[in-house]
Amino acid sequence: MERLAGILIIFCLLLLATLPSFVYHLGSGLVHTVHQLLFAWETRGWDTVESDHFLVKYQEGAEEIAVLTLKEAERVYYPLGQYFGCFPDKKVPIAIYQDRASLNRVFGWRSDEGAMGVYWAGVIRLLSPDEWLGEIPSNERDALFCQQGPIAHEYIHFLVDYQTRGNYPRWLTEGLAQFGERQLLLGVQTMGVQAEEGIDLPLQFSLDELNKNFDDSQWQDYCYAVSEDLVMFLINNYGESKLPLLLNELGRGSALDTSFKRVYGLDTHGFIEQYESRFNQNV
Repeated sequence: MERLAGILIIFCLLLLATLPSFVYHLGSGLVHTVHQLLFAWETRGWDTVESDHFLVKYQEGAEEIAVLTLKEAERVYYPLGQYFGCFPDKKVPIAIYQDRASLNRVFGWRSDEGAMGVYWAGVIRLLSPDEWLGEIPSNERDALFCQQGPIAHEYIHFLVDYQTRGNYPRWLTEGLAQFGERQLLLGVQTMGVQAEEGIDLPLQFSLDELNKNFDDSQWQDYCYAVSEDLVMFLINNYGESKLPLLLNELGRGSALDTSFKRVYGLDTHGFIEQYESRFNQNV
């Protein structure tokens, strides 16, 4: 079943990649429906804990982690909901996988893939913290799980997808997820991304190419760093209040350039020119 689910997920991704923009969000809704049915079948024998806003599925022996996950999800629910202007009208499903191999099989990934969490098509999937934290006392583990865990990041992906109905570029959702978890939950105040050594933040290629290079190991660190910096620049220059307006425009099926013009008064080309002028001034 897991193999079949992985094949269907890959097929749905390829299908969406070929859809014209004006029917993209319709295709996205169909994929969500199919994926959630597959998810219900996959986890049909799993145990469940739930709260007002989340439903956590887990396997035998992971009840403590499931409860911790539920508590952390509820902790981020209101601050992120207020920031993005979005409170979903249904419980968000979360699944906990006990090892990396189990998580990777769902998506047909190689064994060396290293994600702690994945959001796709309405479902948040998390790798058990026992797998990535190792042998740490429970009280320390809980604190590290809240500080370093993927729940806030993946829930932001859910909110972006929910508001836009799947009509968003990857650089935007990845940038928002990093910015949100850093600024809103950890209280880290920065004026720019702390890029890893060797990463040059000015754009090396177009936004379309940026979207395509996130999964390229050569460019992955660069893409994540630049996407966060782009979002931070957008918020610093135009304010946080316009962000939900942008997502809502995308949710109506508008193209990215059209949405930018309606909310910010310029298209993405103008936005990138402003962004890059900051670096040109320092030359």
